[in-house]
Amino acid sequence: MLEILDVCLPIASFVVYSLLTLPIFKYARKIKNANKKLLLTLVWFSIIYASAAFAVANLATKYYEQATTQPLVNVTFAENSQLIFSSTFSIDAVSIYMAVMFTIVSAIVFLYGLFHIGFSEKTSGRYYAVMLMITGCLIGTAFSGDFLTLFILWEATAAGSSFLMLYGGTKASFYATLKYLVMIVIASAFIIYGLSIIYGITGTLNFWAVKEALIALENKQILALAFIFIAAGYAIEAAIVPFHMWLPDAYTAAPASSSAFLSALVDQGSYYVLLRVLIYVLTPPKVFEWTFMLAVLSALTMVLGNLFALTERNVKRLFAYVCIADVGYNLVAITSVTPLGVMGNLYFFFIGGITTALSFMAVGILNKMGFKTLESISGIGRKMPLTSLALTLSAFSFAGVPPFAGFIAKYLVFTAAIEANMGWLAVLGVLTSVIQAAYLLRLINYMYAKEPKIEEKVKEPKKMLIPIFIFVAAIIILGIYPTIILNLIEPVIQQLPSIF
Repeated sequence: MLEILDVCLPIASFVVYSLLTLPIFKYARKIKNANKKLLLTLVWFSIIYASAAFAVANLATKYYEQATTQPLVNVTFAENSQLIFSSTFSIDAVSIYMAVMFTIVSAIVFLYGLFHIGFSEKTSGRYYAVMLMITGCLIGTAFSGDFLTLFILWEATAAGSSFLMLYGGTKASFYATLKYLVMIVIASAFIIYGLSIIYGITGTLNFWAVKEALIALENKQILALAFIFIAAGYAIEAAIVPFHMWLPDAYTAAPASSSAFLSALVDQGSYYVLLRVLIYVLTPPKVFEWTFMLAVLSALTMVLGNLFALTERNVKRLFAYVCIADVGYNLVAITSVTPLGVMGNLYFFFIGGITTALSFMAVGILNKMGFKTLESISGIGRKMPLTSLALTLSAFSFAGVPPFAGFIAKYLVFTAAIEANMGWLAVLGVLTSVIQAAYLLRLINYMYAKEPKIEEKVKEPKKMLIPIFIFVAAIIILGIYPTIILNLIEPVIQQLPSIF
């Protein structure tokens, strides 16, 4: 039987370890032997994620033991309080899936961060602590069962993200972080106002109590106003066009490990919030018809994200625009409101996350060597073969080239759109994927077909390549055997008839 301790343990483990990370790294900086210093941090890294994995596995095991009779488990801190007034955690198959995804991807990106940031700066311990804190908040977001708990944990995630963007202290990172914070404050104001309307209508912020109240609501005009404010707020945080302006600056100015972490975890978390609110709470046509509006935003995001990337010369900024285009592809799946769409969305969460992380991690090595623009990476495939190979394979996955995992992700998304009678959105997705393939092939052309700009040999950092090639192996294996992930998603699909 699931208890509140089982649910809080994965969240608390990351929070507690984030606090303990500060003295551990302070002690590690005092060690003069570099190998001993690295060994200590790797042991600490192993302890953190082994404990977190155990906590998530324990929760998943206990949940699936009772899932056949109770597919949705609500737990609260106050046992005797009414559900509609309690801070609630809701555990179902989709929240378990997201917790597993956040833990796995966070572990690999955190490992890259250990090699990328290092120990030379005094604030490096805080950097890793914030990474762990954000991971815990994201898992808490996945388990949230009411709008208030979701809002608090998600805003904590946004606050931590600003520190990761600012880390490095450059003028560009300060400007980008300031822009991000301004947009987040505006988004928070929209969300709070929308939630106040929802609470005024229903008298609760609990997901399931809100849904039941809204279904019974006769006059839905005021609901439309609440939905517009909530959707606009989360659209800003998910970087949906036309609310995307903060993302390219933020991801370009931030350290590569921050860009990888934010794109792989925080971005995917923002799509999950949209999925949870729109599919599970505002499921049309029972409550409110929102699909056409989201389809238009999806189309704009796919088109503009890819067109901006097509004209971009800075490699890191180019992949930031790829992230925006991926937002559009995610929205295609959410818009379909079908079991296949949910399956495609959840598969895209994982594959899109690891592919964007892989890209930023590989670009991070290039930037570390002084290569930032398309012209500067001319012929780099001959000088840095492993890094170039990783970036090339990530580009193939983004473009949807079989047998890479990105092909399966886009196939599921576009098929879901056709199944939902939105063939025009699927056609637009395919056409924008052609544009995406064009500029990614141009990138590959610069790396391999152009003459090198440098004569000397470049030594690639082998340690930083370890987490990179873990992701490379993932996009290949999951492209050939997608059932590895689809089997994890299957329980979610089985539970959907009770939702729709």
